[in-house]
Amino acid sequence: MSWLNLDRRKAQLVAARDLRDAISELRLILAMVGLTIAIPLACAIGVRGLALYGGGTSVVNRLSVVGAFFVVFIPASFSLVLALESFVGERERTTLEVLISTPLKEAEIYAGKVAAVLAISLTLCYGGLAVYCLAVFPGLGYFPLDVLIALALSTICQVAAMVAGAVIISLNARTMRAANVMASFIILPMSVALQTEAALILLGRTEFLWGFAGLMLALAAILLRMGLNGFSREALLARDSGLHRPLQRAANALRASFQRRPGILRLLWWRRTALLVAAVGLPAGAAAGYVAGITGAIPAPVVRPALSTLIAAAGGGSQLDQALAIISHNLLAILLVAPLALITAGLSGFLLTFLPGFLLGFAASQSSWSIALTGIVPNGLVEIPVAIIAGGLALQIGAATIHMEASGGWTARVLAAGADYVRALRWLVPALIVAAVLEVRFG
Repeated sequence: MSWLNLDRRKAQLVAARDLRDAISELRLILAMVGLTIAIPLACAIGVRGLALYGGGTSVVNRLSVVGAFFVVFIPASFSLVLALESFVGERERTTLEVLISTPLKEAEIYAGKVAAVLAISLTLCYGGLAVYCLAVFPGLGYFPLDVLIALALSTICQVAAMVAGAVIISLNARTMRAANVMASFIILPMSVALQTEAALILLGRTEFLWGFAGLMLALAAILLRMGLNGFSREALLARDSGLHRPLQRAANALRASFQRRPGILRLLWWRRTALLVAAVGLPAGAAAGYVAGITGAIPAPVVRPALSTLIAAAGGGSQLDQALAIISHNLLAILLVAPLALITAGLSGFLLTFLPGFLLGFAASQSSWSIALTGIVPNGLVEIPVAIIAGGLALQIGAATIHMEASGGWTARVLAAGADYVRALRWLVPALIVAAVLEVRFG
C-alpha cells in the first residue's frame, strides 16, 4: 500500500464523515470553543496585566512567547483524544463493520481518518494562536515573528506525530479503555518533547526550533508509514473478535524468539547493512566533533566535562578497581542501548558509535589526531568492534519496531531482534572485559 494508490476524493469522504461526527455533539463543540477562545484570552489577560502593572519589558516579552506555546499546546493535546477514538470508537459504536465493508481501499480509510483529526487539531491550534496574538501583541511593542513561525511549523509536525501514533494505538486496541492505557506510550515521550520545545522557546534560538520541527516531522513520517502498512480489514476484524490467553501467547512468542536463531558469525552477516550503518557513525561523529571544535560551534567548556567524566570513569585505586569501573561503564552503555532502540527507532544504536567518535574528533581539534588516537589504543581495537556490533543489532531492533505489515507478526519480529541482541551479549561482554584489561594494563 502507498499514499499514491489512494483516491483523494474517497479519502475526503471518510474525513468529511468524521468531521460531521465531531461537530455533531454539543459537548465537543463547547470544548473546542473553549480551547480556541477562552484559554487564549485568559493567557492574554495575564500577559497584558503583567505589562500594565509593573512587569519588566524582558520578562513580559519572554512570557508572551511562553504564552503562545501554552495556547498551542493544549489544543494539540486534544488531538490525542480524537485520534484514539478514530477506530476503537467505531468499534464501540458498532459502525466499524459498515466502514470496512465499503469498497474503499485501506489507504483511503486510513488517510481520511488521519486527515479529519489533523484538520480539527490544527484548526484549534492556529485559531487559538491567532486569538492570542491579536489580544496580546498589539500595543506591546514586541512581535517575535521568527519564533512564532517556527512554533507554528513545529506544531504541525508535533500534532502529526501524536495523531499518527494514536491512530496506530486505535487500530490495535479493542476497547477505548485499552486505548487510553496504551496512550501512555505516546504521552510520556511527547511530554519530554514538549518540555524540550519549551526550553528552546525560552532560549529564543529559532534555528533550534527549526531543528526540533525537522525531528518531529521525521517521527511523524515514520509513524504514518507504520500505520498505513499495518492497516488491513482482516487484521481489524481479527482484533475485534478477541484473542484468548494473552499471557500464554506472550510466553510462546518470547520462547519462539530464542529458538532457531543463527550463530554469531551468521548473525553478523545477516545484519551487515545495520553493522555498516553503525560503523559509519564513528568516522561521521569524529568529523562532526572535529569541525565543531575548530569552528567553535560548540564551546570547549561544554564538551570538556563529558571528556573529563569519561577519563574519570576508570576511577582510582588498584588496577582491579579501575578495570571493574571501566567494565561497568561500558556494560551499562550496551545494556541501555537495546531498550532505548525500541523508543528511538534505533537511533540509540547509531549514537553508540557516533557520540564516542564526536568526543574523539573534538579532542583532536583541541590537541592533535595523534594524541587523540593514542588515548584509545590498544583498548579501542576491541571496544570499537563491540560498539559497532551492539549498535548494529540495536539498529535492527529499531528497524523491526518501525516496520509493520498488514499480515501482522510485529511482536515476533521485535522479539526476534531483541533475542539476537541478548544472544550476542555472550560474546560482547567478554570482549568488554578484555578491553578493560588492556586499558588498565597498557593505557
